[in-house]
Parts: sequence; structure tokens; C-alpha cells
Amino acid sequence: MKQNIKQKKELPKQIFVKAYDVAASYDLKSAREILQKEFSGKILHQNPLLVSTGSNKMATVFDYGSIVFFNFSQPEITEILDTLRSSAYRPNKRINEDDFILNPAPQYRSPEGTEEWFIKEFNRDIALVVSIVLSRSVSLEYYERIVSDTLAGLEKTVTNLAATGKIQRDDVPLTKQVGLAISVEQELAYNISIFDDPDVLWLGGKRIDALYKSLKREFDLEDRTKIIQQKISIISRTSTFILSRLEARRSQILEWIIIILIFTEIVLALLKIV
Repeated sequence: MKQNIKQKKELPKQIFVKAYDVAASYDLKSAREILQKEFSGKILHQNPLLVSTGSNKMATVFDYGSIVFFNFSQPEITEILDTLRSSAYRPNKRINEDDFILNPAPQYRSPEGTEEWFIKEFNRDIALVVSIVLSRSVSLEYYERIVSDTLAGLEKTVTNLAATGKIQRDDVPLTKQVGLAISVEQELAYNISIFDDPDVLWLGGKRIDALYKSLKREFDLEDRTKIIQQKISIISRTSTFILSRLEARRSQILEWIIIILIFTEIVLALLKIV
């Protein structure tokens, strides 16, 4: 009986996961140096950067500006985020975050919603897969919000154009608005394109692949990405149309200026003759 007790594998303790979308991107080389120097981090994976600080505490940093923590307290998370600020490029005005729980269980079980998953063990591959899905989810939350805000900003112009057939007279705010829309479109086109299947799937076996697909499905990553891309397409077409109207209006103004100048020269010439 004692021998059986010794051989029985102890289940992991409940692991609390927090994901944040912090900035447009992270410099992983700089982040790695900081985590090693300031927090005695052990590097488990290079890209994404997975670092262990012991006692099932891990942090995963992504080059698209997200970071995921396993078993860190809120003060510890705040300290790390503040310390990594120098590695973050163009920090978000508002940080998106999400929670997840890894529960101990005798057998693996599929996620029940987007709040928890049941595991027999906690290791590097599981940390990577959970980190990848959660980081992409919070990153999509950021883009969902910014795309909605961009569409809302263009809606007033489009509504006014539909009602009056004219675009507002103040070109500067409208040009800035369109410029922001184009910037969002370009950033999304790059960042969403990197949401491919991670390399860990090729090395982790069927169990890791099944976990990734299950979590990806529960967080609706594919559907949310498609919706964002559809909205980007609308933003692109709207921005192109507004820019063309602005250019047409500027051209019309220049034509009138030229006509007025020619008319003025003719009048002056006639006055001289008289």
C-alpha cells in the first residue's frame, strides 16, 4: 500500500492565468535580457519568449505586444509590466486583459467555455499553447475595439454624404480620420497574418494539437478574425472613396481659382486698353 502511494502522481495545483495586450509590439531580445537580469528568469522558449521563475510561475511575451502570466500575483504582474515598458513599442492607451484557469484533474478534459481547462500536468508545451490562444484573444479584443471606433468615426461622414451628397468642409480632421483608418488597416493586415498555427504543434504531438484546436474553437479566434477582416475591407473602401471625393473637391477648387485668375487678367487687360 505504501509503495502504491509513493508511485501515485500528484496532481498540479490550480494555475491562474492572466493575459494582457499591452502594446503594438515587444522587443523580445530586450525583454529576454530584462527578465533574466531582473527576475532571474529561465528561458524555455525563444519566440514566443517563455520564461520560468520557478514554482510553476511562467510568463510568455509575444512580439505582437501581448504577454501571458501563469501563477503570478497582481503586484508581481504590475512590476513585470512596468519593468518591460522599455521593451514595448507604442503602448496601448487601454490595456485589454483576460483570465483563465488550469484545473487539476485525473484526465484531460476539453474547455467548458473560455474560463478554464482541466489538466493532469503543467509543462512547457501546455503553457505555450494556452499562452498563444489567450494572447491572440486579447489582441483581437484590442483590434475589435479599434476597428469599431474607426468605423464609428467614418460613419458620421458617410451618413452626411448620403443625406446631402457633400463631405464636411473641414478637410484636416477628416484627412486625419482617414489616415487613422488606413494605419489601422495596415497594422491589422500585418498582425493578423502572423496568427498561423504555432511551431509547438509540430513537436507536441496529438494531445497538444487537440488542445490548441479546442481552445482556438472555444475562443472563436477564426470567426473573430474573419469579422475583423470584413470590417477592415469596409474601412478600406470607405477611406478610398472619401479620399477620392476630397481630391475631386480640391481639384474643383483649383479649377475655380484658375478661372478667377484668368478672368482677373482679362479684366485688367481691358482696363489698360480703355
